[in-house]
Amino acid sequence: MLKRSRIWLFAPFVALFALGVGFFFLWSYAGDEIETRLGAENITWKNVMRAGFPARMTMDFTEMGWQGEKLNWSVPALRFTVMPFETDHAVVDFSSPHRLATNFAKLRLDHGGNLASLVLDTQGLVRASFTFTGPQMQITTKKETLALSGDDVALHVRRAPDNAARTDIALRTGRIEGDARLGISRGELDIDTPQSWLTGSPVAGDLVGIDKFIIVRDALTFRGSGRLKLAANGFIDGKLDMDVVNLVALFELLEDAGLTRKRDRNRLMLLAQLSSAFSGKSRDRLQVPLRFRQARSFIGPLDVGPAPRWR
Repeated sequence: MLKRSRIWLFAPFVALFALGVGFFFLWSYAGDEIETRLGAENITWKNVMRAGFPARMTMDFTEMGWQGEKLNWSVPALRFTVMPFETDHAVVDFSSPHRLATNFAKLRLDHGGNLASLVLDTQGLVRASFTFTGPQMQITTKKETLALSGDDVALHVRRAPDNAARTDIALRTGRIEGDARLGISRGELDIDTPQSWLTGSPVAGDLVGIDKFIIVRDALTFRGSGRLKLAANGFIDGKLDMDVVNLVALFELLEDAGLTRKRDRNRLMLLAQLSSAFSGKSRDRLQVPLRFRQARSFIGPLDVGPAPRWR
């Protein structure tokens, strides 16, 4: 009788062991589910190691990549972390450089740190936030190679709350330098695009809303908003209303780029100030109504050249 009663002393340990085994199977199932969902999005990898049981699910991937119709992405290694019962929310640590390739250019993005927070549901991406510390980017095209570096960058993406077919994108940058044509002190961009752009598939007829953009280059500031359309002829249609603050800095930039001559500055400054006066703006601010139609760019009624191409 005494021996039988002692056997029951082990019951809590047996139950705890059974619970641990059950939890391990759930933990393993969560890892399998993550791999299945990644594979369904056409994401590939060479090896994966799992760790973190029982508190979390950490998955170390090597040679991960994604291939779309017009865009390829790869990274040598990354760490993917989720809570076992919250597989819809993940934190990703990109510990190595990103590589992207399109039909027009190749891009390599190095960094001092890149973290991402992702939230998914059965319809795909709900929202994502990316932070880059000390990014260094190299862009190689058939004609040239550009090297850029800068301060920290933040990128936020979310499914539009009022339209599941649209995506809201917000980009915030500090100083970017390395190429005189592209160097800026600060940048902000808020746009909305088709959800399909997350897979790199823009098509003719797509609409892009530019809710706000601010580009600061030392004393010069560009602000604006607009709406653009990808036309079937390969060019962009639409409008972009810009305000340029600090005309002196603007003409210095144009002269450095070889677009205007220093001896013409006073005449151009007078015309810009007259335009500002008629539009009700201050004399140091210029309103630029950019319009794109029929493959041409216009400032007001003035044809200033070809419109930007999207393909």
